[in-house]
Formats: sequence, C-alpha cells, structure tokens
Amino acid sequence: MTRSDSTSSDDIGVVKHDFSACYNQDWPHSYLKAHLALDYIIPDRAKPVFHATLDRYRAVRRKDHLKIIDVGCSYGINAALLRTDMTLDDLYAAYAAIDGPLAGRRSAQHRAFFASREIGADIRIVGVDPSERAARYARAVGLVDAIVTTDLEASDLTDPEKRALAGADILISTGCVGYATERTFKRIYEATANSHPWVATFVMHPYSYDGIARMLATYNLQTRETLVARQRRFSSDAEQQGLLDAMLDRGIDSRLERTTGYIYASFHLSTLSNELLSGMLLP
Repeated sequence: MTRSDSTSSDDIGVVKHDFSACYNQDWPHSYLKAHLALDYIIPDRAKPVFHATLDRYRAVRRKDHLKIIDVGCSYGINAALLRTDMTLDDLYAAYAAIDGPLAGRRSAQHRAFFASREIGADIRIVGVDPSERAARYARAVGLVDAIVTTDLEASDLTDPEKRALAGADILISTGCVGYATERTFKRIYEATANSHPWVATFVMHPYSYDGIARMLATYNLQTRETLVARQRRFSSDAEQQGLLDAMLDRGIDSRLERTTGYIYASFHLSTLSNELLSGMLLP
C-alpha cells in the first residue's frame, strides 16, 4: 500500500461536509443554496480549463463537434457553464434571487432560459450520476442530451447506457472523485474505449487519483497533474482539521488549505501517450 492510498475515501467522508440532504431533489435550488453558502466555486474555475482542453482536443484530433461525458453531473452545472457564457455567480443569482429567472419551478421556463443563452451547439453532453432526480432535471431542461443513472460503483452499465456513452471524446468531472472510484471510471471508459477519449478531472484534496490513473494507463493513457484550483470554503474547524490531517497522511502539500481557509482541487489530464500536452497552456 502506497502512502497516497493509506487513508480511504470512507475515512475522509467521515469528516468531509455532507451535502447529501440537498443533492437528489427534483429541483436544484437547495443544492445551489448549500453550495453558495460555502462559496463553492470549482465549476467556475474549471470552465476555462475545460474550454482550453476542448480546444486542444479539437486541434489534435481534428474534430469540430465533440461528445462530452460529465461524470457526477448532478443538476448539470458544468453543462450550463460550458453551453453558455454564464458564470457560476450568474447561475447562483438566477436560481437564488427572489426575482431570479430560475427561482420558480417550471421545467419549460428553465429550458427556455438555457436555450436562449446557448452558445455551445458544437458539443453534446451525456450526464452520469446515480442521483436520478438531479440528472433528470439536467436532461429535462436541456443541459445534457442523455443521462446514465446506474450506480457504477455497484453495478454494470445497461446496454442502452453503453450506447449513450459510446463515441465519447472527453470525460470531465469537478467533484465526483472520492464518491466515484476507478470502478466507475473503468465501466465508463470500457464503454467509450473505441474512441480513446481524454479524461479531464478535478480531484478535491485529499482524495487520491492514483487508482483511476493506473486504470487509465491500461488503456494507454498517460496522466499529468497540471494545476490546482480553489474548490470551496471549509464548512467548520472540524472539517478543516480532519481534511488537513488526511492531507498530511497522504503527503499532499496543504499550505493553500492552511492559509486560505479553502479546500483546493488538483486537475488531472489523461491523454494517449503520443498526445502528451507538454506545450499546452491552461488558464
């Protein structure tokens, strides 16, 4: 057992803030309110990184229209940011303000709102999340084009889900690693392996990406950790101390977490070995 594997995800989950009470409801308002309270910002920080990755992929693979798999899609927040010119603050305001255009609960109104702002017509997005209500919302309002809701930690993909994932260009994620392990990523990658998709993932400290990277290596993907980005504020002193202890145990540099009061995430990009992005500039 390596040092980075010495603390399990279950151990981290004991001290990590629990968002589960608001995660799988019919509407995203409580979910976004809970995240706004902790200045949850990682989707906003990820947006320019994902756009740069997509642009680089288009240049390397010479493709214009891309199929994206959002692992841990929840209510389609990443999809909303990628498909529009909105910021995360714009989304928070749209849902949370009393007179916000998304404050009500009418699917047709939400769908029209996002359709009027769509600029990402060259991407198709499939959302993967076992929180079925959240994923169904993302599909109902047009943020994702298809959903996969099987719990891939425990069960295999259905045949229709495999067909929905096939032909993917890039897998993205901003918050699922720790809940989702190499078991989930392996099942997804097996269904998409013929197209050799890249994998672009933000991993919250102190979760380890080692197991997923090793699995991807069996498909000839090489993984690089290229940057860190702010995820959210600690919810309490107890959470901060518990996660700092876990980072120490895993040998992860915790200076940012100790000095800023925020949790950070590391960005990992996996590509085929002959597509290494040594010259790639990321925001």
